[in-house]
Amino acid sequence: MRIAYVCADPGISPLGDKGASVHLRSLAGALARRGHTVTLLCTRLDGANTLPPDVMLAQLPNGAPAQLLRDWRIEVVLERYSLGGDKVGESCRTLGIAHVLEVNAPLVDEAARYRGLRDVASWRARERSIVSAADAVVAVSPSVRAHVIRCGAAPDRAMVVHNGVDLDPFESAKGDSVRQRYALGNARVVGFAGSLKAWHGVDLLLRAAARLDADVRVLIVGDGPERSKLEALAIELRIADRVVFTGAIAHHAIPEHLAAMTVAAAPYVLQTDFYFSPLKLVEYLAAGLPVVASEQGDLARLVGKAGLMVRPDDPAELAEALGKVLSNPELRRAMHFAARRHAAGMTWDAAAAQVETVLMSATARTRSVVVKRMAA
Repeated sequence: MRIAYVCADPGISPLGDKGASVHLRSLAGALARRGHTVTLLCTRLDGANTLPPDVMLAQLPNGAPAQLLRDWRIEVVLERYSLGGDKVGESCRTLGIAHVLEVNAPLVDEAARYRGLRDVASWRARERSIVSAADAVVAVSPSVRAHVIRCGAAPDRAMVVHNGVDLDPFESAKGDSVRQRYALGNARVVGFAGSLKAWHGVDLLLRAAARLDADVRVLIVGDGPERSKLEALAIELRIADRVVFTGAIAHHAIPEHLAAMTVAAAPYVLQTDFYFSPLKLVEYLAAGLPVVASEQGDLARLVGKAGLMVRPDDPAELAEALGKVLSNPELRRAMHFAARRHAAGMTWDAAAAQVETVLMSATARTRSVVVKRMAA
């Protein structure tokens, strides 16, 4: 099929390093490997990364992209849902092209909670209109699927497809150079990789680290708005000499940083509507890392036998679980193999196969409707 994979979000480039950027180019590449002609059609195009083979990239026009979709003879559009983005769906309906919406978060709720979005009722009405009009919806987690169904998506056309991972870079990575760079030596290392935002719970990780043996080091890979607060907290807890903040790291360097860790943490703060399907978690597993994560949402299923689950917002329980893993080489070894086995079934190729099924079904339904209209 000729697929346009659209991202109208001005904050996301398929050539960038954030998780959404990795998602775009990785899924596009996996769809191309399945024999489809894939064009990434995006608002933002900057970044130092390269696209997978056979994936094309073009600028999304400011207005409705109907002419572009027609000229390229696109058969189906997969659109990453962005706040208020309705132009692409309208163009698809005008042209009789299947429109599949990829939803990675309840964006209106997220913007209202974290970015001060106003007139929330109006935005929610617009979201319901966009979601209910789509021919099918791909949701990143069961919680997001439940959200889109509440927004009007038909349950039989809303499918969960989790984030994936490309295994090779993580399975072959070595952490020696990272350990040398940050003077970690042979120390046991508790790690976190991701953006430093409040809901990721890195402050909880630091409070837990203060309870661990004095020879345990902490490697915080990534940057974000909470960094200065976290650095101050490390000083307050008197563990600053044991904590490394790497700052922003290119995604291609993430595997070697994970390889330098002994155990990885995903200490998300408590949320009543936890909807994340963290890319970092799948990458932890691909790296063969034991994982300690907050028990909420779909995280326990994602971690499986590769780690331990703890109550959110409980540094003492987090420290106990980390200590258990750090002090038991046999447990770490068992979790390592469990992580690798689990990750093997969570690749981007597996995700693309699921998405392909949705795209083909939506395309067949749309063509049937068009034929019936022409015959009427």
